[in-house]
Amino acid sequence: MENDDMFSKKLLGLKSTLPALIVADHFNQRPDMARSYSEYQKENFLSDIGWIISFLAESVWAREPVLFEEFIFWLKTFLISVGVPAKDLEESLRLLKARINEACSADENNVVNAFLGKAISQVMADDLKTSLAAMDNTLIPLAQDYLDCMLKGERNLALSMVLDKVEAGFPMKDLYLQVFQPVQYELGRLWQTNRISVAQEHYCTAATQLVMSQLYPYLFTGKRHERKMVAACAPGELHELGARMVSDFFEMEGWNTYYLGANMPVNGIINFLGVIKPALLAISVTMTVNLRTVAEMISQIRATPEIPAGMKILAGDYPFRVANDLWQRIGADGWAVNAQEAVDLAGRLISGT
Repeated sequence: MENDDMFSKKLLGLKSTLPALIVADHFNQRPDMARSYSEYQKENFLSDIGWIISFLAESVWAREPVLFEEFIFWLKTFLISVGVPAKDLEESLRLLKARINEACSADENNVVNAFLGKAISQVMADDLKTSLAAMDNTLIPLAQDYLDCMLKGERNLALSMVLDKVEAGFPMKDLYLQVFQPVQYELGRLWQTNRISVAQEHYCTAATQLVMSQLYPYLFTGKRHERKMVAACAPGELHELGARMVSDFFEMEGWNTYYLGANMPVNGIINFLGVIKPALLAISVTMTVNLRTVAEMISQIRATPEIPAGMKILAGDYPFRVANDLWQRIGADGWAVNAQEAVDLAGRLISGT
């Protein structure tokens, strides 16, 4: 289909009407569900349908069915963990498909049916395929001890454990890549499978940010150069730990770093880049629904005269691990799976090798 952008926006427009229609269709087919759902559950049901449409629209825009499939796997895992059978999700997807087919053209339906059809068939597959976010992480003993402390609310003990390791010569980069990063993935998996609460996940993440802040004096390696980099989370992104890790790795490599944090507005990022004039911008995107906003931001950055024309842009985080070529769709110069790869790739891009 030639204009994925227009069709994607059309799908997003359907969010104003389709969720209520689909929930009503579902309840008409399943009176038992209508009777058993509380008002709170009905509101969540509407919200879930809205999210499904959002992820479908952005996946169509990105031309990456795997992004939608991965979201559905994630949602399936979560719903099962809270007692909602996969059959209910499958029914919702079929009802969504029927409603979209009523509202769209034949060509549009050819596109959306391909996305929905595969997701529907895999939701009901006998083998339970877990999402990328729900895969088990193999934690080294230090990471497991660190996680155990965090889950018990023993933040100070976790900090002491980390500082002792650093003082004893444990490599700082290994601490990030073998402890902090896999522990964050594991926390996401534990929340998704309903083994910890969202409050526990938020506490542990905030505690790790505190631990990382205490490590700042150890980041300086003595080697410095004039290269500047800016790290920021895309508009709408509240998960900032990954971007912070990337910024810290560049700091360890002697770069002058500027970490802007979560949910940065587009104009704010562009204005800052015009003042700092860095060699590199690293953007963290964890939610598929924010990809188009990032693509539009990158386009604006490229067209802004005050920003160096040779500035490189790297993207990273969850959607790019799912669809490895996605960085090209948003207009970036590359993507990295972790902080060290980001540093290495940046060096190659800037040196032209």
